[in-house]
Amino acid sequence: MSSLLIKNATLASGQIVNIFIKDGLIYDIGNKSPLCDQKIDAQGQSIIPGVIDPHVHFRVPGAEYKEDWQTGSKAAVAGGVTTVLDMPNNQPAITTQKTLDQKRRLIKNQSYVNYGLYLGATASNLNELKTVSGIAGVKVYLGSTTGDLLVTDYQIVEEILAETNQIIAFHSEDEECIKQFSIFPPRRRAGNFQFSNIAKRHNQLRPEECAEKSTGKIIELVKKTKKRAYICHVSGQKEIELIRQAKDQKLPIYAEASPHYLFLNTQSAIDLGNFAKVNPPIRSEVSQQALQLSLSSGLIDTIGSDHAPHTREEKEVDYAQAPAGVPGVETSLSLMLNLVNQGAITLARLVELMCSTPADIFKISKRGKIEPGYFADLVLVDLKLTYEVKNSKLYSKCGWSPFSGRHLKGVPMAVIVGGRLVYQKGKIFGPPGGCEVF
Repeated sequence: MSSLLIKNATLASGQIVNIFIKDGLIYDIGNKSPLCDQKIDAQGQSIIPGVIDPHVHFRVPGAEYKEDWQTGSKAAVAGGVTTVLDMPNNQPAITTQKTLDQKRRLIKNQSYVNYGLYLGATASNLNELKTVSGIAGVKVYLGSTTGDLLVTDYQIVEEILAETNQIIAFHSEDEECIKQFSIFPPRRRAGNFQFSNIAKRHNQLRPEECAEKSTGKIIELVKKTKKRAYICHVSGQKEIELIRQAKDQKLPIYAEASPHYLFLNTQSAIDLGNFAKVNPPIRSEVSQQALQLSLSSGLIDTIGSDHAPHTREEKEVDYAQAPAGVPGVETSLSLMLNLVNQGAITLARLVELMCSTPADIFKISKRGKIEPGYFADLVLVDLKLTYEVKNSKLYSKCGWSPFSGRHLKGVPMAVIVGGRLVYQKGKIFGPPGGCEVF
Protein backbone atom coordinates (compact mmCIF):
# COMPACT_ATOMS: atom_id res chain seq x y z
CA MET A 1 0.00 0.00 0.00
CA SER A 2 1.67 3.23 -1.15
CA SER A 3 0.49 6.63 -2.31
CA LEU A 4 1.92 9.55 -4.25
CA LEU A 5 0.58 13.04 -4.92
CA ILE A 6 1.74 15.06 -7.91
CA LYS A 7 0.76 18.70 -7.35
CA ASN A 8 0.40 21.54 -9.83
CA ALA A 9 0.94 19.53 -12.99
CA THR A 10 -0.23 20.86 -16.36
CA LEU A 11 -2.12 18.41 -18.59
CA ALA A 12 -1.75 18.53 -22.38
CA SER A 13 -5.12 20.33 -22.38
CA GLY A 14 -3.58 23.15 -20.35
CA GLN A 15 -5.48 22.34 -17.14
CA ILE A 16 -3.41 22.44 -13.94
CA VAL A 17 -4.28 19.55 -11.63
CA ASN A 18 -3.22 17.44 -8.69
CA ILE A 19 -2.93 13.72 -9.44
CA PHE A 20 -3.35 11.31 -6.56
CA ILE A 21 -1.86 7.86 -7.06
CA LYS A 22 -2.64 4.90 -4.85
CA ASP A 23 -1.39 1.31 -5.13
CA GLY A 24 0.04 1.91 -8.58
CA LEU A 25 -3.15 3.37 -10.08
CA ILE A 26 -4.37 6.89 -10.78
CA TYR A 27 -6.96 7.40 -8.07
CA ASP A 28 -8.04 11.03 -8.50
CA ILE A 29 -7.41 13.97 -10.83
CA GLY A 30 -8.49 17.39 -9.61
CA ASN A 31 -7.60 19.89 -6.91
CA LYS A 32 -7.57 17.67 -3.83
CA SER A 33 -4.46 17.29 -1.66
CA PRO A 34 -5.00 14.11 0.36
CA LEU A 35 -2.53 12.67 2.82
CA CYS A 36 0.05 10.54 1.04
CA ASP A 37 3.40 8.82 1.44
CA GLN A 38 5.22 10.99 -1.10
CA LYS A 39 4.66 14.34 -2.83
CA ILE A 40 6.07 15.86 -5.99
CA ASP A 41 5.43 19.52 -6.77
CA ALA A 42 5.43 19.82 -10.55
CA GLN A 43 5.46 23.64 -10.31
CA GLY A 44 3.38 23.89 -13.46
CA GLN A 45 5.45 21.54 -15.58
CA SER A 46 3.60 19.47 -18.15
CA ILE A 47 2.58 15.92 -17.37
CA ILE A 48 1.92 13.28 -20.02
CA PRO A 49 1.24 9.55 -19.93
CA GLY A 50 4.32 7.36 -19.94
CA VAL A 51 5.58 6.86 -23.48
CA ILE A 52 4.85 3.47 -25.05
CA ASP A 53 7.64 2.57 -27.47
CA PRO A 54 6.33 -0.20 -29.75
CA HIS A 55 9.70 -0.99 -31.34
CA VAL A 56 12.92 -1.75 -29.45
CA HIS A 57 15.73 -4.30 -29.66
CA PHE A 58 17.18 -4.84 -26.18
CA ARG A 59 19.45 -7.65 -27.48
CA VAL A 60 18.50 -10.36 -24.96
CA PRO A 61 19.22 -13.17 -25.54
CA GLY A 62 22.46 -13.49 -27.44
CA ALA A 63 23.93 -9.99 -27.84
CA GLU A 64 24.07 -8.66 -24.30
CA TYR A 65 27.42 -7.01 -25.02
CA LYS A 66 25.47 -4.44 -27.09
CA GLU A 67 22.61 -3.94 -24.60
CA ASP A 68 20.84 -5.83 -21.83
CA TRP A 69 17.50 -5.33 -20.15
CA GLN A 70 18.84 -3.33 -17.24
CA THR A 71 20.79 -0.89 -19.41
CA GLY A 72 18.12 -0.75 -22.11
CA SER A 73 15.31 -0.14 -19.65
CA LYS A 74 17.38 2.49 -17.82
CA ALA A 75 17.84 4.26 -21.14
CA ALA A 76 14.10 3.98 -21.74
CA VAL A 77 13.03 5.40 -18.40
CA ALA A 78 15.58 8.23 -18.64
CA GLY A 79 13.92 9.10 -21.94
CA GLY A 80 10.39 9.12 -20.50
CA VAL A 81 9.46 5.69 -21.86
CA THR A 82 7.51 3.50 -19.43
CA THR A 83 6.54 0.57 -21.70
CA VAL A 84 8.55 -1.06 -24.50
CA LEU A 85 7.66 -3.77 -27.01
CA ASP A 86 10.75 -5.85 -27.80
CA MET A 87 11.48 -7.45 -31.16
CA PRO A 88 12.25 -11.16 -31.71
CA ASN A 89 15.41 -11.06 -33.87
CA ASN A 90 17.57 -12.39 -31.07
CA GLN A 91 20.16 -15.17 -30.89
CA PRO A 92 18.37 -17.54 -31.01
CA ALA A 93 15.42 -15.94 -32.76
CA ILE A 94 12.18 -15.95 -30.75
CA THR A 95 9.96 -18.09 -32.98
CA THR A 96 8.42 -20.69 -30.63
CA GLN A 97 6.59 -20.79 -27.33
CA LYS A 98 9.70 -22.41 -25.84
CA THR A 99 12.13 -19.67 -26.89
CA LEU A 100 9.57 -17.03 -25.86
CA ASP A 101 9.31 -18.51 -22.36
CA GLN A 102 13.10 -18.74 -22.11
CA LYS A 103 13.35 -15.05 -23.00
CA ARG A 104 10.70 -14.21 -20.41
CA ARG A 105 12.72 -15.95 -17.71
CA LEU A 106 15.85 -14.01 -18.65
CA ILE A 107 14.02 -10.68 -18.52
CA LYS A 108 12.06 -11.24 -15.31
CA ASN A 109 13.04 -8.77 -12.58
CA GLN A 110 15.53 -7.05 -14.92
CA SER A 111 13.43 -4.22 -16.38
CA TYR A 112 12.87 -0.73 -15.02
CA VAL A 113 9.96 -0.29 -17.45
CA ASN A 114 6.95 -2.37 -18.45
CA TYR A 115 7.31 -4.55 -21.50
CA GLY A 116 5.79 -6.85 -24.08
CA LEU A 117 7.44 -9.31 -26.45
CA TYR A 118 6.96 -10.11 -30.13
CA LEU A 119 7.15 -13.55 -31.70
CA GLY A 120 9.01 -13.82 -35.00
CA ALA A 121 7.53 -15.36 -38.13
CA THR A 122 9.38 -17.86 -40.30
CA ALA A 123 8.38 -19.75 -43.41
CA SER A 124 7.44 -22.77 -41.28
CA ASN A 125 6.14 -21.73 -37.83
CA LEU A 126 2.52 -20.88 -38.65
CA ASN A 127 1.22 -23.37 -36.08
CA GLU A 128 3.22 -21.63 -33.35
CA LEU A 129 1.84 -18.26 -34.44
CA LYS A 130 -1.73 -19.58 -34.32
CA THR A 131 -1.49 -20.91 -30.76
CA VAL A 132 0.75 -18.44 -28.93
CA SER A 133 -0.81 -15.93 -26.54
CA GLY A 134 0.34 -13.08 -24.34
CA ILE A 135 2.50 -11.38 -26.96
CA ALA A 136 2.69 -7.88 -28.43
CA GLY A 137 2.25 -9.25 -31.94
CA VAL A 138 3.97 -11.19 -34.70
CA LYS A 139 6.95 -9.66 -36.51
CA VAL A 140 7.50 -10.46 -40.18
CA TYR A 141 10.79 -9.47 -41.79
CA LEU A 142 10.31 -9.13 -45.55
CA GLY A 143 13.90 -7.95 -46.04
CA SER A 144 17.13 -9.22 -44.52
CA THR A 145 18.54 -7.21 -41.63
CA THR A 146 20.06 -7.93 -38.19
CA GLY A 147 19.42 -11.58 -37.30
CA ASP A 148 18.24 -14.38 -39.56
CA LEU A 149 14.46 -13.92 -39.53
CA LEU A 150 13.13 -13.61 -43.08
CA VAL A 151 9.93 -14.44 -44.98
CA THR A 152 10.13 -13.85 -48.73
CA ASP A 153 7.09 -15.81 -49.96
CA TYR A 154 4.03 -13.54 -50.00
CA GLN A 155 1.75 -16.58 -50.05
CA ILE A 156 3.11 -17.46 -46.61
CA VAL A 157 2.63 -13.84 -45.54
CA GLU A 158 -1.01 -14.08 -46.60
CA GLU A 159 -1.44 -17.25 -44.54
CA ILE A 160 0.13 -15.55 -41.51
CA LEU A 161 -2.28 -12.63 -41.84
CA ALA A 162 -5.31 -14.80 -42.50
CA GLU A 163 -4.80 -17.49 -39.88
CA THR A 164 -3.43 -15.72 -36.81
CA ASN A 165 -5.30 -13.54 -34.34
CA GLN A 166 -2.35 -11.28 -33.61
CA ILE A 167 -1.48 -7.92 -35.08
CA ILE A 168 1.25 -8.46 -37.68
CA ALA A 169 4.15 -5.99 -37.64
CA PHE A 170 6.26 -5.73 -40.77
CA HIS A 171 9.81 -4.80 -41.58
CA SER A 172 8.80 -3.71 -45.05
CA GLU A 173 11.64 -4.00 -47.57
CA ASP A 174 11.27 -6.47 -50.42
CA GLU A 175 14.15 -8.97 -50.33
CA GLU A 176 14.23 -9.66 -54.06
CA CYS A 177 14.39 -5.92 -54.72
CA ILE A 178 17.27 -5.56 -52.25
CA LYS A 179 19.14 -8.40 -53.95
CA GLN A 180 18.63 -6.81 -57.35
CA PHE A 181 20.27 -3.58 -56.23
CA SER A 182 23.12 -5.38 -54.45
CA ILE A 183 23.96 -7.32 -57.63
CA PHE A 184 23.44 -4.40 -60.01
CA PRO A 185 24.14 -1.25 -57.98
CA PRO A 186 23.02 2.05 -59.50
CA ARG A 187 25.48 3.69 -61.83
CA ARG A 188 27.30 6.82 -60.79
CA ARG A 189 25.25 9.74 -62.11
CA ALA A 190 26.86 13.18 -62.13
CA GLY A 191 28.64 12.52 -58.86
CA ASN A 192 25.43 11.34 -57.22
CA PHE A 193 26.89 8.08 -55.96
CA GLN A 194 29.22 9.39 -53.24
CA PHE A 195 31.03 6.63 -51.42
CA SER A 196 32.17 9.16 -48.82
CA ASN A 197 28.52 9.53 -47.80
CA ILE A 198 27.54 6.23 -46.17
CA ALA A 199 23.90 7.23 -45.66
CA LYS A 200 23.49 8.10 -49.34
CA ARG A 201 25.31 4.95 -50.45
CA HIS A 202 23.17 2.72 -48.24
CA ASN A 203 20.01 4.42 -49.48
CA GLN A 204 21.00 3.73 -53.08
CA LEU A 205 21.71 0.06 -52.38
CA ARG A 206 18.39 -0.40 -50.50
CA PRO A 207 16.29 2.28 -52.24
CA GLU A 208 12.84 3.52 -51.40
CA GLU A 209 11.30 1.44 -54.18
CA CYS A 210 12.11 -1.75 -52.21
CA ALA A 211 10.03 -0.50 -49.27
CA GLU A 212 7.36 0.80 -51.63
CA LYS A 213 7.11 -2.61 -53.33
CA SER A 214 6.66 -4.62 -50.13
CA THR A 215 4.30 -2.11 -48.51
CA GLY A 216 2.14 -2.21 -51.64
CA LYS A 217 1.97 -6.00 -51.39
CA ILE A 218 1.11 -5.84 -47.68
CA ILE A 219 -1.75 -3.46 -48.43
CA GLU A 220 -3.12 -5.83 -51.07
CA LEU A 221 -3.01 -8.72 -48.59
CA VAL A 222 -4.74 -6.65 -45.91
CA LYS A 223 -7.43 -5.77 -48.43
CA LYS A 224 -7.86 -9.48 -49.12
CA THR A 225 -7.71 -10.83 -45.55
CA LYS A 226 -9.22 -7.86 -43.66
CA LYS A 227 -6.57 -8.38 -40.95
CA ARG A 228 -4.55 -5.72 -39.14
CA ALA A 229 -1.04 -4.81 -40.30
CA TYR A 230 1.48 -2.50 -38.64
CA ILE A 231 4.16 -1.04 -40.92
CA CYS A 232 7.32 -0.39 -38.91
CA HIS A 233 9.65 2.55 -39.56
CA VAL A 234 7.94 4.03 -42.62
CA SER A 235 10.63 5.99 -44.44
CA GLY A 236 9.88 6.93 -48.06
CA GLN A 237 7.63 9.50 -49.73
CA LYS A 238 5.99 7.00 -52.11
CA GLU A 239 5.50 4.50 -49.28
CA ILE A 240 3.73 7.25 -47.33
CA GLU A 241 1.42 7.87 -50.28
CA LEU A 242 0.53 4.17 -50.51
CA ILE A 243 -0.39 4.16 -46.83
CA ARG A 244 -2.46 7.30 -47.31
CA GLN A 245 -4.45 5.59 -50.05
CA ALA A 246 -4.94 2.50 -47.87
CA LYS A 247 -6.22 4.60 -44.98
CA ASP A 248 -8.58 6.42 -47.35
CA GLN A 249 -10.04 2.97 -48.09
CA LYS A 250 -10.47 2.41 -44.32
CA LEU A 251 -8.09 -0.56 -44.35
CA PRO A 252 -6.70 -1.61 -40.94
CA ILE A 253 -3.18 -0.38 -41.72
CA TYR A 254 -1.10 1.35 -39.05
CA ALA A 255 2.05 3.36 -39.75
CA GLU A 256 5.03 3.88 -37.46
CA ALA A 257 7.63 6.62 -37.84
CA SER A 258 11.07 6.41 -36.23
CA PRO A 259 13.12 9.42 -35.05
CA HIS A 260 16.13 8.75 -37.29
CA TYR A 261 13.94 9.09 -40.39
CA LEU A 262 12.16 12.14 -38.99
CA PHE A 263 15.29 14.03 -37.92
CA LEU A 264 18.05 12.81 -40.27
CA ASN A 265 18.43 12.72 -44.03
CA THR A 266 21.15 11.52 -46.38
CA GLN A 267 22.80 14.94 -46.42
CA SER A 268 22.53 15.86 -42.73
CA ALA A 269 23.93 12.43 -41.80
CA ILE A 270 27.00 12.75 -44.03
CA ASP A 271 29.41 13.07 -41.08
CA LEU A 272 27.95 10.09 -39.20
CA GLY A 273 29.34 7.42 -41.52
CA ASN A 274 28.33 3.93 -40.39
CA PHE A 275 26.70 5.47 -37.31
CA ALA A 276 23.85 6.38 -39.68
CA LYS A 277 23.69 2.95 -41.32
CA VAL A 278 20.27 1.51 -40.58
CA ASN A 279 17.64 -0.64 -42.31
CA PRO A 280 15.62 0.75 -44.02
CA PRO A 281 18.22 3.41 -44.88
CA ILE A 282 18.09 7.08 -43.97
CA ARG A 283 16.23 8.74 -46.85
CA SER A 284 16.38 12.00 -48.81
CA GLU A 285 15.40 15.38 -47.40
CA VAL A 286 12.24 15.24 -49.54
CA SER A 287 11.13 12.00 -47.87
CA GLN A 288 12.12 13.33 -44.45
CA GLN A 289 9.92 16.39 -44.92
CA ALA A 290 7.03 14.26 -46.18
CA LEU A 291 7.32 12.08 -43.08
CA GLN A 292 7.31 15.09 -40.75
CA LEU A 293 4.21 16.48 -42.46
CA SER A 294 2.52 13.10 -41.95
CA LEU A 295 2.79 13.53 -38.19
CA SER A 296 0.42 16.48 -38.04
CA SER A 297 -1.89 15.17 -40.78
CA GLY A 298 -2.71 12.03 -38.79
CA LEU A 299 -1.29 9.62 -41.35
CA ILE A 300 1.39 8.37 -38.96
CA ASP A 301 -0.07 6.50 -36.00
CA THR A 302 2.88 5.92 -33.67
CA ILE A 303 6.50 6.76 -32.94
CA GLY A 304 8.73 3.69 -32.56
CA SER A 305 12.36 4.36 -31.71
CA ASP A 306 13.62 1.18 -33.39
CA HIS A 307 16.29 1.26 -30.66
CA ALA A 308 18.89 -1.06 -32.19
CA PRO A 309 22.24 -0.56 -30.46
CA HIS A 310 25.61 -1.77 -31.71
CA THR A 311 29.01 -1.10 -30.18
CA ARG A 312 31.30 1.63 -31.47
CA GLU A 313 33.83 -1.02 -32.46
CA GLU A 314 31.24 -2.75 -34.65
CA LYS A 315 30.42 0.53 -36.39
CA GLU A 316 34.04 1.67 -36.85
CA VAL A 317 34.79 -0.73 -39.71
CA ASP A 318 34.31 -0.72 -43.49
CA TYR A 319 30.76 -0.01 -44.66
CA ALA A 320 30.09 -3.55 -45.89
CA GLN A 321 31.01 -5.11 -42.53
CA ALA A 322 29.23 -2.60 -40.28
CA PRO A 323 25.89 -3.71 -38.79
CA ALA A 324 22.76 -1.67 -39.42
CA GLY A 325 20.95 0.00 -36.54
CA VAL A 326 21.05 3.00 -34.21
CA PRO A 327 20.03 3.52 -30.57
CA GLY A 328 17.06 5.79 -29.95
CA VAL A 329 14.86 4.96 -26.96
CA GLU A 330 16.61 7.53 -24.76
CA THR A 331 16.20 10.49 -27.12
CA SER A 332 12.90 9.91 -28.94
CA LEU A 333 10.68 11.87 -26.54
CA SER A 334 12.99 14.89 -26.37
CA LEU A 335 13.27 14.96 -30.16
CA MET A 336 9.48 15.01 -30.38
CA LEU A 337 9.16 17.63 -27.62
CA ASN A 338 11.58 19.77 -29.59
CA LEU A 339 9.20 19.43 -32.54
CA VAL A 340 6.35 20.59 -30.27
CA ASN A 341 8.39 23.65 -29.31
CA GLN A 342 8.97 24.38 -33.00
CA GLY A 343 5.19 24.41 -33.51
CA ALA A 344 5.17 21.45 -35.91
CA ILE A 345 2.80 19.42 -33.72
CA THR A 346 0.89 20.04 -30.50
CA LEU A 347 1.62 18.36 -27.19
CA ALA A 348 -1.79 16.68 -27.44
CA ARG A 349 -0.78 15.21 -30.81
CA LEU A 350 2.49 13.97 -29.30
CA VAL A 351 0.48 12.18 -26.60
CA GLU A 352 -1.59 10.48 -29.29
CA LEU A 353 1.48 9.36 -31.23
CA MET A 354 3.56 8.19 -28.29
CA CYS A 355 1.05 7.16 -25.63
CA SER A 356 -2.64 6.59 -26.35
CA THR A 357 -2.55 5.28 -29.93
CA PRO A 358 0.16 2.65 -29.29
CA ALA A 359 -1.93 1.44 -26.34
CA ASP A 360 -5.02 1.22 -28.55
CA ILE A 361 -3.30 -0.52 -31.48
CA PHE A 362 -1.56 -3.14 -29.35
CA LYS A 363 -4.44 -3.44 -26.87
CA ILE A 364 -2.36 -2.54 -23.83
CA SER A 365 -4.93 -2.30 -21.07
CA LYS A 366 -5.20 0.79 -18.84
CA ARG A 367 -2.08 2.53 -20.12
CA GLY A 368 -1.47 5.48 -22.42
CA LYS A 369 -3.89 7.94 -20.81
CA ILE A 370 -4.15 9.99 -17.64
CA GLU A 371 -7.48 8.86 -16.27
CA PRO A 372 -8.72 7.47 -12.94
CA GLY A 373 -8.31 3.70 -12.86
CA TYR A 374 -5.38 3.71 -15.28
CA PHE A 375 -1.93 2.54 -14.26
CA ALA A 376 0.18 5.42 -12.96
CA ASP A 377 2.77 5.51 -15.75
CA LEU A 378 3.52 9.23 -16.01
CA VAL A 379 6.19 11.66 -17.19
CA LEU A 380 6.79 15.21 -16.00
CA VAL A 381 8.41 17.23 -18.78
CA ASP A 382 10.01 20.66 -18.78
CA LEU A 383 9.05 22.13 -22.14
CA LYS A 384 11.27 25.18 -21.61
CA LEU A 385 14.52 23.46 -20.69
CA THR A 386 17.14 22.91 -23.40
CA TYR A 387 19.81 20.24 -23.12
CA GLU A 388 22.59 18.86 -25.29
CA VAL A 389 22.60 15.17 -26.19
CA LYS A 390 25.97 13.85 -24.99
CA ASN A 391 27.27 10.33 -25.51
CA SER A 392 28.90 10.40 -22.07
CA LYS A 393 25.52 10.96 -20.37
CA LEU A 394 23.61 8.10 -22.01
CA TYR A 395 22.42 5.04 -20.10
CA SER A 396 22.45 2.73 -23.14
CA LYS A 397 25.32 0.25 -23.03
CA CYS A 398 26.40 1.16 -26.56
CA GLY A 399 27.27 4.66 -25.35
CA TRP A 400 26.52 6.69 -28.47
CA SER A 401 23.68 8.42 -30.29
CA PRO A 402 23.34 9.67 -33.87
CA PHE A 403 21.95 12.84 -32.29
CA SER A 404 24.98 13.54 -30.09
CA GLY A 405 25.70 17.26 -30.07
CA ARG A 406 22.12 18.31 -30.80
CA HIS A 407 20.44 20.81 -28.51
CA LEU A 408 16.85 19.79 -27.79
CA LYS A 409 14.19 21.87 -26.05
CA GLY A 410 11.96 19.66 -23.90
CA VAL A 411 13.25 17.28 -21.26
CA PRO A 412 11.68 14.49 -19.16
CA MET A 413 12.30 15.51 -15.56
CA ALA A 414 10.55 12.78 -13.56
CA VAL A 415 9.20 9.38 -14.57
CA ILE A 416 6.72 7.26 -12.64
CA VAL A 417 6.23 3.59 -13.49
CA GLY A 418 3.36 1.77 -11.83
CA GLY A 419 2.99 4.49 -9.21
CA ARG A 420 6.67 4.46 -8.25
CA LEU A 421 9.12 7.29 -8.87
CA VAL A 422 11.83 5.62 -10.94
CA TYR A 423 13.64 8.58 -12.51
CA GLN A 424 14.13 12.19 -11.49
CA LYS A 425 16.60 14.80 -12.75
CA GLY A 426 19.16 12.35 -14.09
CA LYS A 427 18.94 9.75 -11.33
CA ILE A 428 17.33 6.31 -11.41
CA PHE A 429 15.83 4.93 -8.21
CA GLY A 430 15.17 1.51 -6.77
CA PRO A 431 15.42 -1.99 -8.16
CA PRO A 432 13.86 -2.90 -11.53
CA GLY A 433 10.08 -3.08 -11.10
CA GLY A 434 8.61 -3.22 -14.59
CA CYS A 435 6.03 -5.87 -15.47
CA GLU A 436 4.86 -7.65 -18.60
CA VAL A 437 1.76 -5.95 -20.03
CA PHE A 438 0.19 -8.86 -21.97
